[in-house]
Amino acid sequence: MPQTQPAEDEQLAAYPAAIQQVIRSEAHAWFYDDTKPAMQMYDSHVAWARKLTPEQRRHHRSGAWYANQSLKAAAIALVQQEAGDPTD
Repeated sequence: MPQTQPAEDEQLAAYPAAIQQVIRSEAHAWFYDDTKPAMQMYDSHVAWARKLTPEQRRHHRSGAWYANQSLKAAAIALVQQEAGDPTD
């Protein structure tokens, strides 16, 4: 099983603690503990969520309840917070 490299640890430290936890969880479940692809996936979800309207973000976040969608849900939550979307 690959271990997280020091450079990846530094990159991961740039994320809030709750996001780090989601990234580590997804890395463990899907990427053999390699955090780099999980970070890339999270970042792509954030970029995607920023292109959505508040209504679209609310819809997609409510549908992201499967375990393998926790990165998407976390990314949408971040963008909702940044954009000041109304809370559910």
